[in-house]
Amino acid sequence: MKEKKTLWLVVHTHWEGAVFKTRDEYLEDGFRIILNGLNLMQQHPDYRFVLDQVCHVKPFLERYPEQRQILKQRIAEGRLEIVGGMDIMPDVNMPAGESFVRQVLYGKRYWRETLGVEVASGWLLDTFGHHAQMPQLLNLAGLKSYWFFRGVQSVDTPSEFLWQGIDGSRIPAFWLPYGYSMFHFAPGNKVEFDSWVRQGFAAVEAFAPDAADLVGLAGADVSDPEGHVPGLVEQFNRDSDAPFSIRFGVPSDFERVAAERVEKNVIEGEFNPVFQGSYSSRIDIKQWVRALEVQLTTAEKLDAIAHGLGAATEREALWRAWEPMLFNQTHDLMSGVMVDKVYDDSLTSFRFSERLVEEIIDREFDSILAKIDTRGEGIPVVVFNGQGWSRTDVAEIAVAFSQPGIVDVNLQGPDGEEVPVQITEPQRFDDGGLRQAKLVFVAEDIPALGYAVYHVLPQQSLRASGQAAGRAGSEHWSKAWSSGTSHRDSSSIENEFYRATFNCWTGEMTSLYVKDGDWEALSGPANVIAREHDGGDFWELYGNLDGARNIAMSRPHAVPTRETGAQLSNQFIGAGNVVEGLVFTEFNSAQPFGSGSLSTRVRVYNGIRRVEIRTTINNEDRFVRYRAVFPTTCKKGTNTHEIPFGAIERAEGIEFPAQRWVDCGDGQRGVALLNRGLPGNNTVDGTLLLSLMRSARINSYAYQGGYEAGAGSDSGLMEGRQLSFDYALMPHGESWREAQVYRAGYEFNEPLLVRKAEAHAGVLCKRWGLLELSQANVVVSALKVGEEGATIFRVYEAEGKGAAGLRIKLNAEVESAAIVNLVEDVDGSLEVEDNSIQIDLGPFEIKTLALRLRLRTD
Repeated sequence: MKEKKTLWLVVHTHWEGAVFKTRDEYLEDGFRIILNGLNLMQQHPDYRFVLDQVCHVKPFLERYPEQRQILKQRIAEGRLEIVGGMDIMPDVNMPAGESFVRQVLYGKRYWRETLGVEVASGWLLDTFGHHAQMPQLLNLAGLKSYWFFRGVQSVDTPSEFLWQGIDGSRIPAFWLPYGYSMFHFAPGNKVEFDSWVRQGFAAVEAFAPDAADLVGLAGADVSDPEGHVPGLVEQFNRDSDAPFSIRFGVPSDFERVAAERVEKNVIEGEFNPVFQGSYSSRIDIKQWVRALEVQLTTAEKLDAIAHGLGAATEREALWRAWEPMLFNQTHDLMSGVMVDKVYDDSLTSFRFSERLVEEIIDREFDSILAKIDTRGEGIPVVVFNGQGWSRTDVAEIAVAFSQPGIVDVNLQGPDGEEVPVQITEPQRFDDGGLRQAKLVFVAEDIPALGYAVYHVLPQQSLRASGQAAGRAGSEHWSKAWSSGTSHRDSSSIENEFYRATFNCWTGEMTSLYVKDGDWEALSGPANVIAREHDGGDFWELYGNLDGARNIAMSRPHAVPTRETGAQLSNQFIGAGNVVEGLVFTEFNSAQPFGSGSLSTRVRVYNGIRRVEIRTTINNEDRFVRYRAVFPTTCKKGTNTHEIPFGAIERAEGIEFPAQRWVDCGDGQRGVALLNRGLPGNNTVDGTLLLSLMRSARINSYAYQGGYEAGAGSDSGLMEGRQLSFDYALMPHGESWREAQVYRAGYEFNEPLLVRKAEAHAGVLCKRWGLLELSQANVVVSALKVGEEGATIFRVYEAEGKGAAGLRIKLNAEVESAAIVNLVEDVDGSLEVEDNSIQIDLGPFEIKTLALRLRLRTD
């Protein structure tokens, strides 16, 4: 008699966190779900159950601490399994890689400390796509498997395989061809259950026809475990003549029995894109996340430096600021597909995190400032660089004067040299003297993870006329030295790298000339904003959600033109002008657009290799999307996108989620497009397309939980909203690797941090940096105080070529060093020589170091 196969039934609940209800509203359901699962385990010894998110279980145990021992007992019996190891089920494409690290650090540490569990199964069942660094990140997090539903490239994909990332890491992957709720909603009687489960078994067997063991998940969105199922399973196993039996199990049970066949198939690369409309729906969510990621990681860096100088760490306060932002990276929330009340909750929690982290930054910076020698004439200004390389970039600081007659300022650098400065937004006393203003200057060679001290010297007399005008930046000067439609039809701005030319009437960029190599970067009008009708919902461009979609999207999206029905900003007449200064020159334009309006500021700084653009849209239209269009002269190049901790070549014509930059280049020349919190990117025949925003809402939803009475999503239409978008162009006469586009992406997203100080003596000199790296293709993505008190550095190789023999020299007395994983568990010791450490990095490899050190002040 042929031995029966086994269908492993894995019962779970897909915890949503928040989407159609708020976080607090869902928790009332969530507590009941956990108790029902525990109750079924009590009644049925063979029953198994799975829980996966800290944000679900932590509040349960805070309210019902008496249940903790029961959970621990069921875990010890192997009947309850904790999977995922994160606060929530996050989106992994749009947040930065460091956010994912905080998810596993927060989640796995909680499960370990609260329930004594080492979570081993990765569990992102409903996440909308998966990037190609996930295998490495999962391995480094101590996860041994990965369960998911969406994003494979073909319906012919086997249900179990080894997934290989861009660094060569592999992890066993368990793809769910029919989703995570296939065996939920079971019929309530024996006859219908028998037929229903046979159909389900036949469907999953098609993806592993030779396997003796198959798996099916039973659990839907915020679903209770079905109390009638254990009895029906018992009857089925006793009475059915089906060629299989049913066995309740947890993910690790199935991973053990399927381990051998997993090794037979290797699939490389990413599982993207999925639900492309979500990359620009409720775009302010993406912008909030990017801004807070920068603030939180900056606060960690300052905390680590202050701690190395003897201050107490603010690690716990930082976690309090991190968690609301991590929660808002739940796949539905990050994608912007929530109802209005949940959206409002998200904004409230963003503001909470922002307030906390700003206070932490202020305290930490003040702690460091107190130790810096800031003596010298004038107002001390300290400029901090959070990157792992010496950096020249723009700095801005607000100043105020109470004394009369201040008409100008001088700026002195760390070595006493005079630094060009441009005054903006001046406010004056009645006598014409400056009362308040912003100073803009280019800070040169700020040390890696360090600072430099400048001094602002108020002046009661103007300098030579040309310089004085530029320095004062007064209203009269701005008018005198501006040029626009009142004088000409086109104008240009330039620095030593680029010259950009504009149509003053339409605002379009008509040329971007690259001085090094004497070439034109554009093949047509650029920074043209396209407004297109888009009747899709939050999830889908030009269409509505198919929640069962699990294959990566491959439908191309063409360049928007008048022929395709798009309205283009250069169809509308406005007014533009150029304003010149000592530090930057900018082009400004404004015009009507659709039922609303559009304004753009394009700026170049002396000494900085990028063209910065800020576009502001006043949207008064429903069901539209806006894209910025950049036709380049790189027609036959490759399309490279940054992903967390790396970069990948992607197909043209399809919108993908990118991190800080995309690049279109042929290895000899290229154009990079940098962005701040604008993930939707596409390249079509050398034209870079950047999605700015969508006006959308939920058009229909048929799943369990859907809408409650009175719930709506119309705020997603962004009607009557004014939103600003920051992005930049960086043409380069070499490959993206040689141009170090990844550095430009970080620098554009993380401006230099500038603070005023009081003049005083200090043990730290006027220019100081924490480290030097021996190879330029390495990024320091994190510096923080670790969970065990060590100083944590995370580095990764950014060009895909490796960094053998990388030497990290610290401006510190290093007592010990170790390699740790993402949960900060020690994996091995490192030798320290002359306060330096040497490691090898493979292509796109990530390594985390834990150092015991005391910063040097000389």
